[in-house]
Amino acid sequence: MSIRLFGTLLILLLIPVSLACSIFTSTPVPSQADIEKEEQAVYVVFVGESKSPALILQDTSTGLLEEDPQQLIDNLKGGLTGISNSTIDSYVERNAQPSQLAPDMQLGEEHILLGSEELAKITRQPNWHEILKEKYPSSHGYFIFSRVGFNQSLDQAVIYVGQVAGPLMGAGYYYLLEKQAGTWTIKEQIMVWIS
Repeated sequence: MSIRLFGTLLILLLIPVSLACSIFTSTPVPSQADIEKEEQAVYVVFVGESKSPALILQDTSTGLLEEDPQQLIDNLKGGLTGISNSTIDSYVERNAQPSQLAPDMQLGEEHILLGSEELAKITRQPNWHEILKEKYPSSHGYFIFSRVGFNQSLDQAVIYVGQVAGPLMGAGYYYLLEKQAGTWTIKEQIMVWIS
């Protein structure tokens, strides 16, 4: 048998072995239930600091995704130095369409979901922050969340969070979080707007 033929046979034998190894050593695809559970755990990082029920806009925001997805990707890569490509891809995919937060979210913290129609009705008033405070006396404004983007192993996340307390009193950030020992912690952030 020639060396060339032997080499070709060896390569043909190694290809299936290599493929089998990559299949068994790759990270399993997380289930939708696992993603939802981790998404809610990420939201808790932000609402868990509230001393009172958190007021959360039910409609999710995509942050700046609707303007130019490539610019957003570039901004995330430039501003959040530890972010992985799979986390960015997940964020873009999960925020491609507007959505609403589930009314039965399990945040482990008291929260109130605020509908966009109700918010629009309130914010049309010149003193809307006072009206919001009257209707929700324990709130200090409201949160705006995007859907959370995750890496494949669900231990890195990126989220857009806005917090608005009144006219010219708010800010929006992208946060990069990591999960270590079962706990999500903020690692990096970039501000995208302030008023």
